[in-house]
Amino acid sequence: MKKTDREKFNFKTNATARFLIGLVTVALISAMFPRFESVDTDYSIGMIWSKEDLIAPFSFPVYKSEQVYQKELDEAQSRVYPLFDVYKQKENGSLNWLDSINSLFSRIDKINAYESELNKEKSLPEEKRTSSEKTLSYMKSELPVSFTEAEWKALYSLLSIPAESDAFRKKIVQSLNQVYREKIINYPKSQIQSDKISFIRNKIEENLDLSDVSDLVEIERQLKADYESYFKLADIPVIALKISKQYVYPDFIFNKEETDKLISSVKEAVPKTFGSVRENERIVSKHEPINELTMLKLESYKRVRSEQMASSDFYIQQAGRVLLVLSLITMIVLFLLKLRREIYSDNFKLILLSTVILFQCLLAYLSLQLKLNFPVEYMIMVPVAALLLTIIFDSRLAIFLLVIICILVSILRGGDYDILIPNFVASVFVVYSIRDIKNRTQIFITMIYVLIGYYITIIALGFERYESISIIKNQLISAGFNALLSPVIAYGLLLFYERVFRVATDLVFLELSDFNHPLLRELSAKAPGTFHHSIVVGNLSEAAAKEIGAREILTRVGCYYHDIGKIINPGYFIENQMDTNKHEELNPSLSAKMIILHVRNGIKLAEKYNLPQEIIDFIPMHHGTNLVSYFYEKARTEEGEMETMHDFIYRYPGPKPQTKETGIVMLADAVEAATRSIEEPTPTKIETQINEIIRARFLDGELDECSLTLSDLIKIKQSFLKTLVGIHHHRIRYPEAEDENENE
Repeated sequence: MKKTDREKFNFKTNATARFLIGLVTVALISAMFPRFESVDTDYSIGMIWSKEDLIAPFSFPVYKSEQVYQKELDEAQSRVYPLFDVYKQKENGSLNWLDSINSLFSRIDKINAYESELNKEKSLPEEKRTSSEKTLSYMKSELPVSFTEAEWKALYSLLSIPAESDAFRKKIVQSLNQVYREKIINYPKSQIQSDKISFIRNKIEENLDLSDVSDLVEIERQLKADYESYFKLADIPVIALKISKQYVYPDFIFNKEETDKLISSVKEAVPKTFGSVRENERIVSKHEPINELTMLKLESYKRVRSEQMASSDFYIQQAGRVLLVLSLITMIVLFLLKLRREIYSDNFKLILLSTVILFQCLLAYLSLQLKLNFPVEYMIMVPVAALLLTIIFDSRLAIFLLVIICILVSILRGGDYDILIPNFVASVFVVYSIRDIKNRTQIFITMIYVLIGYYITIIALGFERYESISIIKNQLISAGFNALLSPVIAYGLLLFYERVFRVATDLVFLELSDFNHPLLRELSAKAPGTFHHSIVVGNLSEAAAKEIGAREILTRVGCYYHDIGKIINPGYFIENQMDTNKHEELNPSLSAKMIILHVRNGIKLAEKYNLPQEIIDFIPMHHGTNLVSYFYEKARTEEGEMETMHDFIYRYPGPKPQTKETGIVMLADAVEAATRSIEEPTPTKIETQINEIIRARFLDGELDECSLTLSDLIKIKQSFLKTLVGIHHHRIRYPEAEDENENE
């Protein structure tokens, strides 16, 4: 039968997917590298140049700062007068505006007469009318100016009185004559920066003061005030203004194209540089404070160096970046391959690691884009990575990855290795503070350790370089913000990773160890014997895990849930039986089936309650592929058929323990059950029982697939013995107890 596509492709373990994860990580980090001219950007005005003397390898001009250059451009532009063209028709008097106004009034009179005729004919039948509303509307639309119905009524009323009509017309002509005495431009004066305008007349450029000309807005304001003071009837000033605006012609028309050309030529004449640095000249000396002039020289050097870089140089540089990142990522791969194989084989965990590294690289990249006179490099929250890596994985992996992250952050900051030590020290302090984390609130205590780590290194480096107090103070303030924000961001990201990647951290295990968890409450209520057994096995296993360096909290919590399948049909298990044994009514094979069934039931319950896979693994692995020996032997003796039948009916389905933790629980589960049945247990009897169980599991091959060594098994045996002797120690018989026993 052919495998389905899903069976063929398992993203979690697929090698191609693993390669793509690494490739994307390398590509994204390489893309965030600073541009060539930004390589030496770890300086600002007031800082001390801590590197070797910088000597100019070639001559280059010193560019003005962007603010100074822009100011000079604005000043040059303000000296350019906007260029206007003369409106020649108005200048030579060929513009006959008076005839145009008379023609307008004549057309208005015709419209008035036509509307009067239309009103008279409204009482006549339609076929006898000589006028129509449609014609009237057309005549009005042909006018160069439009009026509202109210304005038409006011205008008809005015024109019906000859004296008022003549006065209205004369006033408009008089006002326009007054306007034409002024010099008018068609461009808003508010948008002209200079105090003059220029125009060409007879091939000679002439200038006018801006105060000597008026724009159309000013003319309109002047006409409006004139008409409102003269006409007292409503709507008449508005009508007069609408008519007048049609016949206001500017003397000068703005020539935008020529003006823009003139401004461009003036701007191009403004120099971008103000000096030069010659070849082999010292740009800045070691331990020299960076002033404004030195800063401009450094910026100019980077700019010219970037401009001189050819395309072939660009590709060489890109190749160098990729190789550098690839070498660092390869170190991580080798570490995981040799020491953390379970992480290397899990693509989801690799994606998690990649996102943590990329997050730090992104912060470094963004810090370089912010052009602030403030030490934003100390706001790159490397302690966030320390928190996440330590909680999700372990301190050893966290320390190794933090070395790589700190190097990458320094590289992406343009070779700013001055922040490598503060970041690493603060992060190591964080790892130390949470290596044995007990609850989520402990995350916020790390801000103290972040502060201590940053403050010690910042003050030490500042004193060593003899930097000013103001610079050290700003760095301490920036680090303080880092210490406040890092735990908050780490807390949020931890919740995100736990939900999205289903990561089971020690914090998740601690929460699952609460006996108020619904599954544990149900176990204690329905199967109290199993619940007590689980607690005892948890104590045994946790002590043994501590002895061999396994994960103690995972081992203990795995014990709490390893037998939760016994919640269903608890009476079939001896620790929960009170009076009757239900197996007396069943044949051995059915009894074995009921016993083995608790594994499958336990997995279903664990999945229903969304337990982490690390906890679910304890349910089938703590039995491995062992025989249910009691019923197997019973079948052999009672049924007499075992010589020919297979024993798979009486075996657990497995798998065998895959980790040290599940291997410990397998041994602890069997040892606790066996020693409970010892009559009058002594240390010798307990030790003999432990030896037999460990030897049997070892010879049966149940421990072949986990990483427990013979040395580990010896330590586990000694730990079990110490714990069980403490549990089964002899008690003193008090006289009262002896009398009660005799009376009974």
